[in-house]
Amino acid sequence: MEQVTEPLTDEQLLAELASGLAHTDPVPAAVTEFAKAAFEWRSFDVELAELVFDSDEEQLAGVRSTGEARQLTFRAPGVEIEMVMTSDEARRLIGQLVPPQQATVELRYRDEVRSVESDHLGRFTFHDLPVGPISIRCMIVDDGTETVVQTDWMII
Repeated sequence: MEQVTEPLTDEQLLAELASGLAHTDPVPAAVTEFAKAAFEWRSFDVELAELVFDSDEEQLAGVRSTGEARQLTFRAPGVEIEMVMTSDEARRLIGQLVPPQQATVELRYRDEVRSVESDHLGRFTFHDLPVGPISIRCMIVDDGTETVVQTDWMII
């Protein structure tokens, strides 16, 4: 036989919810960072560059990675962003836009943005990379029209 209970008042319901939340673990900081980064994708004027190659995922089973360099390629309509991240003496990101083109390239990390101009061959470099999630954003101007291409967030 089913037991019939009186419905909770709003105050009782809020007290029950507060009691349950008091016993949960806090949200990890990395989860909050990724949520904030994902929220930035609200912009419709940015072309998302798709990851098409990651050397970390191409490692053969049973083969150890040296961990010294990681190659990544992102593709968006009309451009590829090829990058190598090294972690030798100083952490660096060396990249090139294909086809070669000049652009303003930004390295985004948390609340920090570093900016460089690619050369006439589309090459760019960032030194002293931070540890954690980064994203690359390229502002390409062609015939007076600006295209913004951005990579997804990646952990380095």
